[in-house]
Amino acid sequence: MRFLSKSYQTCMAEAPDTEGQAVEPEAGEVLSVSQLNDRIASVVEDAPALDGVRCIGEVTDLHQNSTALYFTLTDGDAELPCMIWANRYRKMDADLEDGTEVILEGDIDYWTEGGKIDLKPWEVIVVGDGDQAAAVERLRSELEERGWFDDEQKQRPPAFPERVGVVTSLRGDARYDIQSAIHEQDPTVDILVKNAAVQGSEAPTSIANGIHHLDRSEDVDAIIVGRGGGSDSNLQAFNTERVAEAIFTANTPIVTAIGHTDDRLIADRVADMAAITPTAAGEYIAKSRNDFLASEIEPLEQQLEAAYETFEQEHEHEQELAEAVEEATAPEGLPPVYYKAAIAVLLLLLLLITALWLGVI
Repeated sequence: MRFLSKSYQTCMAEAPDTEGQAVEPEAGEVLSVSQLNDRIASVVEDAPALDGVRCIGEVTDLHQNSTALYFTLTDGDAELPCMIWANRYRKMDADLEDGTEVILEGDIDYWTEGGKIDLKPWEVIVVGDGDQAAAVERLRSELEERGWFDDEQKQRPPAFPERVGVVTSLRGDARYDIQSAIHEQDPTVDILVKNAAVQGSEAPTSIANGIHHLDRSEDVDAIIVGRGGGSDSNLQAFNTERVAEAIFTANTPIVTAIGHTDDRLIADRVADMAAITPTAAGEYIAKSRNDFLASEIEPLEQQLEAAYETFEQEHEHEQELAEAVEEATAPEGLPPVYYKAAIAVLLLLLLLITALWLGVI
């Protein structure tokens, strides 16, 4: 951490060798998880250097319930879980939110049941907006002025891509979630995964290089950039100008999938589309051909059938009108068919008389 009080430094210097005082395990002794956690807790509780520590950092991942307030304290490189009981927080003159820089004073505690260590502060001093949060806000404002977030800059991925590029860590679950989601929609899609670090100081360059490679060197129809969820500190690579520029300058449509986040990251705002999870990104990229046929082709077929039925009805109606007109214009008396029969008989009689007169018969 960036700041420790002199009293804490003194405690560190004068702290006895608690490790030497710890109970030595017997040879071959096997502890249960509860027993080992109890032993760790006793070491933490008996260490004077972990009592009354003061630490400065930025608040991230803040959430609370009726019992307690939970958040993470970070200096950009390391993180420390923190917890304040709700009744104690209500008595503090502090209004915490993500991005607030604070100085905390309290004890280090080990939660035996969960096997986790955290800081339980009894005093909170608000310093102001943290450097990390302020830097992200400055970059967001600058990119917005450049027009990098404008809808006019967005491009839509093809409905049925043949090849999809993915920029993520090969060690994470995000790649499998994306692959499963795509192939459930369309098993014929080819997926090319470009390995990249998704957190840490090397992550912005690694992610940007992955985007550039897929965009310029591989024949992909769309690119998904993402990772699973994580703390605000773990996601900071997606709040950098290097990653934003790689997304903005890519000719290939890009979809971000950076886990569950309440506030959209800068990369999300620059991307052509932002999905809330890697699975949602895969489902968005690869549309199901069966669903497409059901939603697009079948309605068209129904419309054509309806149009044909209408045409037949109109044709039959025209025939009926024509017959009605013919009947209306015929001479009064017998129906037209009888007139035609009478004319035929008269013609036959005329031919018979002519034949007799000529002596043929």
